[in-house]
Amino acid sequence: MKKWVWVVATIVVALLIGGYAYSNHHATTKEYQAAMANGRTAIESKHYTQAESYFQNALKRRLNDKTAQTYLTQTQRYVAGENALDARHFTVAQKHYQAVKDTTGGSSVLVTRATKQVKKVKLIRANYKQFKKILTKAQGQNKALNYGQSNTTLDELFTNAKFREVYYKGLYDQALQLRKSNNAGQSSSVTEASNSDSSTSSSSDDSSSNATSGSSSASLTSSEQSAANAYSGSNEYTVTQSQQELNGKTITVAQINNARKTINAAGGQADAMSDQDVRVAIQQANKKDMSLTKYTDKYLK
Repeated sequence: MKKWVWVVATIVVALLIGGYAYSNHHATTKEYQAAMANGRTAIESKHYTQAESYFQNALKRRLNDKTAQTYLTQTQRYVAGENALDARHFTVAQKHYQAVKDTTGGSSVLVTRATKQVKKVKLIRANYKQFKKILTKAQGQNKALNYGQSNTTLDELFTNAKFREVYYKGLYDQALQLRKSNNAGQSSSVTEASNSDSSTSSSSDDSSSNATSGSSSASLTSSEQSAANAYSGSNEYTVTQSQQELNGKTITVAQINNARKTINAAGGQADAMSDQDVRVAIQQANKKDMSLTKYTDKYLK
């Protein structure tokens, strides 16, 4: 009798344990399947962090599951590729995307996206190489003080819409700084040239004035020179202020020098003309509404 009771009890316990195990396994399977389904949905919505969490939960429900592990690793690699691309680490990004693309037994959605990203990164790297080459050329021209040529080369970059994309920000910032340097260099060159011309003109006028003064002084006796110095009136050789002006502004030495060049170029004899003769030519050309070249051709030949 006792033996029979023990047999029955053993059978009941076995059934209870088996039922619990089956029930638990069934529940675990459903949780695993739900986690995997949610992970795939998260991938489609590009919620990759959520997808990783779901696949990790699936692995807890089914330890060492190959499918769940494949999905998890594939998702993590894709996210790593995105992060590397944002950081402009193009070589690293391409490596991660390629690994996702080559994954079998994982997400077909990620394979498709990774395939597109691989092509995108290859194009970015090619553009970067070309942009860098142009920038290097412009930098060399800047060092050679060819500021205008350097800016012309930079225009090849700034007129390219892709150059303004975030992937090339480092190069773009360098190009902006180089253009500022070129502009500053050009301004400096113009200022130096202007100062040089003014200095040369001033020196020439001083020399001419000194020579004239010396010559005049040499031709006068001491008493005549004293009388000349004391004279405060005017004569036929006295030049009034209005005769030295154009439209109310004094005609500068630089204007006179430039006018001489124009007159000579037009076939006139500016070297034989006094400064006042040149001023008169400038005034008359302006009065007749003619260019100095045309005035020279008509009146000074």
